[in-house]
Amino acid sequence: MRRCPGRAVAAAPGGFLHLSLLASLRRCPSLQAHAQLLLLGLPLPAAAASHLLRPHLRSGHPIASLRLFLRILRDHEPAPASTASQEAVPDSYSLSAALAACSRHASPTPGFSIHAFLLKAGMASDLFAANSLLHFYASFRLHSVARKLFDEMPARDTVSFNTLIGSCVQSGRTEEALEVVRNMVEGGFRLDGWSITALLSICARLGDLRLAKAAHGFARKAMKPEQFDSGEVVIVLVDMYVKCGAVQLARRVFDLSGEKARTVRVWTTMMSALARAGEIDRARRLFDEMPNKDLVAWTALIGGFVQAGRYNEALGLFGEMEAAGLEADEVTVVTVLSACVQHGRIDLAKRLHRLVDQNGLISRNARLATSFVHMYAKLGCIKKAMDVFRGVDDEFKTVELFNAMINGFAKLGLVEKAISLFDDMGSLGLRPDKITFVGVLCACSRSGLVHQGFQIFNSMADKYGVKPDIKHYACMADLLGRVGRLGDAYSFIQHMPFKANHVVWSSLLEACRMHRNFKIAELAEKQLLELDPTCKPRKLTLSDLFSDEKIKGPPSRVKTITKHKAEKQLLKFDTCKPGKLALSGLFSDEKRKEQSSRVGKFTKHKAKKRLLKLDTACKP
Repeated sequence: MRRCPGRAVAAAPGGFLHLSLLASLRRCPSLQAHAQLLLLGLPLPAAAASHLLRPHLRSGHPIASLRLFLRILRDHEPAPASTASQEAVPDSYSLSAALAACSRHASPTPGFSIHAFLLKAGMASDLFAANSLLHFYASFRLHSVARKLFDEMPARDTVSFNTLIGSCVQSGRTEEALEVVRNMVEGGFRLDGWSITALLSICARLGDLRLAKAAHGFARKAMKPEQFDSGEVVIVLVDMYVKCGAVQLARRVFDLSGEKARTVRVWTTMMSALARAGEIDRARRLFDEMPNKDLVAWTALIGGFVQAGRYNEALGLFGEMEAAGLEADEVTVVTVLSACVQHGRIDLAKRLHRLVDQNGLISRNARLATSFVHMYAKLGCIKKAMDVFRGVDDEFKTVELFNAMINGFAKLGLVEKAISLFDDMGSLGLRPDKITFVGVLCACSRSGLVHQGFQIFNSMADKYGVKPDIKHYACMADLLGRVGRLGDAYSFIQHMPFKANHVVWSSLLEACRMHRNFKIAELAEKQLLELDPTCKPRKLTLSDLFSDEKIKGPPSRVKTITKHKAEKQLLKFDTCKPGKLALSGLFSDEKRKEQSSRVGKFTKHKAKKRLLKLDTACKP
């Protein structure tokens, strides 16, 4: 095949095609032109390469942008800051693009290197580059570094202030953010739309209604009418007034907004605000008035009904949503599952499970899997819960998912499985949190594993850096009480770094009743009465450490019968021996022992029947 001389010349460095591609890069930076240069093996000048940093970044390839920047540094020495040549590279434009790529990197290390380069090259005073560096530190939540950099900047503009305000808000320093806004106004800097929106958000976080009203008035004066009446500003104003406890003012802002500003998002924000404020019926009426309803609006209202405890209506609304032809997403499924658990609708829960299992979403979505594990475990379907847990890929498993499964095992007394799962967390590089330890220690308590329980308890601070709180100490006191070491349990409670609450003392009192220790029972009852003189000592188990409501049914009736019989015993012994404490009646009667045994057998039998019923209901 003959070689065409014209094409060889055109594709050569400095040829027509090479120069045309470089010219197109200057006019409109394109990755397509960059690809052509690479395919033809033509050189890419540093000035042209600097124009490609942003396109690589916009296409979602920050690593490619950083590699290209490193090539620019390798091929060319930095020009002095005084050089006015447009071809001088790297310039503030390329450095800004490189820092934007660093902001999307997994580690801040590349950004530290570029900061050092800026200092060495004498470009730290460049406002454009300094603002990019400020944004880099804010994106990694390194607020103290960002604040120091801002204070040392020789020149600042509106972008500088906005970036620092954003950093303050991200790091939870709301008061400092408000102070930065004040300094910005006092310094004569113009507040743009972003600045004013940030100010309104700060007022919402502070919950100061007086300040919110002042910020509202300032925004009206400072912004152009078309900008102030936009949907974005309406959303921020509604949210601000709701968080300040002024729902009526939020509704007034909504009613005064124009038709153009009332997007679906604005309607949904107002509806969600009413639901959060407890005005769920008004939220429903507003929902019915919406001209267009999307999935977010439906989910927000369903969540409002769940939050209000109106689970049946939430499930009915979900049925209406499906009838309207909308398919539930992850957020909707998680919201509806909460209603299923509270309302006992395991049939709907299983249908939702099949729905999300068909597309394999549950194996890659830990939040969704956690909701299903929690739901199945609470309803007693522990095998189904474990199947969901095992179906999640290891790389997607989270601490919350492990917590749901461990707590499920703990509540059913499956201590070996709970501890085994706790040990598996380390192999995946996950560190247990406070909730994890509550579940594991409760499992140890239910099974009387004193040595293993204290081993795990002592490892909290030493090995995992988790400081034990009152719930963890309550677990340990209950563990000692259950195995009959009541003296050790009382001593442990006395030396706790917290003041023991009702759960701790009631747990000890129940252990004293179980092991017939009158002396410590008297002390525990005394402590309970000191906490609340109107309190009637009763059984408070470690299930009070969980947020779930207790399952009501036959066991509740047994507790009522037991309490009634105990009161009769108290009256009997108080009549016979006036000077003696009523608690003696709980420990001195053989007949009482026989009654307790029968009640225990009855409760155990009923519990077995209930678990069998739940297990049958869990089968597909």
